[in-house]
Amino acid sequence: MPASRQEIERLLSRLDDAMPRLLSENQGIEFWVEFLQRADTIKEQVPLDHYDWVSTRIDAIPMKYGLTPPSCWMCA
Repeated sequence: MPASRQEIERLLSRLDDAMPRLLSENQGIEFWVEFLQRADTIKEQVPLDHYDWVSTRIDAIPMKYGLTPPSCWMCA
């Protein structure tokens, strides 16, 4: 069952809140693997009509912390 908008907001907030720990515990590719696994878990719960909105929000989270996604992610 797809998550409600309120639940999606909560999941996005938890991902954002986890960033300092993810950054301190993971370096380089390990960070991106962990981050993308968490992001995919959120995307799996999103109704199709919210998918683009959620993807944009997820992409903005690492940028908030000064991180640019790897170039291969941007091309995929």
